[in-house]
Amino acid sequence: MTTNRGRKDVIRDRMAATGESYNVAARNLKAMKDTAATRAAVLVQRWDPAESLDVPCPCGSTCEPGGTCDRCHARHRHVKRYPGSVTDVEVWADRYECLGCPASYTLTVRLPGRPWGVAGAAVRGGAGEEAVQARVFPGVAHPLLRAEVGAERDEDRGR
Repeated sequence: MTTNRGRKDVIRDRMAATGESYNVAARNLKAMKDTAATRAAVLVQRWDPAESLDVPCPCGSTCEPGGTCDRCHARHRHVKRYPGSVTDVEVWADRYECLGCPASYTLTVRLPGRPWGVAGAAVRGGAGEEAVQARVFPGVAHPLLRAEVGAERDEDRGR
C-alpha cells in the first residue's frame, strides 16, 4: 500500500511535469489508475445482442439465452447487462427479452475480475459507523448510482 507521503510526492511530480494544479493532478492520476478497469467494465456492459440464437452471445461470459417463454413459447434473447448491486461491484444484472411477446426477465450474475466500480468503506451517520459505498467507473451506466462527477462534467463539455 502506498503511504500518504508517497502519494503526495507522485502528485507533486506530476504537477511539476504538467503544470496542473494539485487537485487536477491527483484526479488525473486516479483516472489513469482506473483506466484499464474502466475500459473492461464498459466492454462488459456495452455490446449489441446477437441477431440469431444460433451464434454465441456477444456478452463475453456465460449467459442463458434461448430459454422458452411461458406465455408464447418463443425463445428469450440476452439483450442487456448493467450493474446489479449498489455495493457489490462484481454483481451484474442480465436482461433477457422474449422474441415473440413483450415478456422479459432479469438474472443476477457474478463476474469475478470484472467490476463495474470500486467499493470502499465510508463513515456515515452521527455514530461514525462504517458503511460500504461504491463508486461507479466513468462510462458505466448504473441504474441507481451516478458515475464520478468529474467524468460527467468532462462528457458535458464534449471531451
